[in-house]
Amino acid sequence: MKNVTYINAGAGSGKTTTLTKILAEKLLEKETNGNFKIAPSQVILTTFTEMAAAEFRQRARQKLYESGQTDIAIQMDAATIGTIHSVAFSFIKKYWYLIGVSPD
Repeated sequence: MKNVTYINAGAGSGKTTTLTKILAEKLLEKETNGNFKIAPSQVILTTFTEMAAAEFRQRARQKLYESGQTDIAIQMDAATIGTIHSVAFSFIKKYWYLIGVSPD
């Protein structure tokens, strides 16, 4: 898979801080023409708890605000950030007809 970052580390080791930094940096990268390479709507980030997912979104948004990128920070609601189960379920609800299951 392209552009996948996997971090395996124990509790309290700084995973959230590291991933938030990586996420903000990726969202701030620009192409040679000055356009941003990645939009928040292209982000998929999974974690184990809803609390951690909310923390990722909030911390990334804060870093973007601090960088002066208000427009991108506002778009963070379009990022797919959640638990492994909630992200998978969101894709099932969106693409149920392709996999032959009920969206319910």
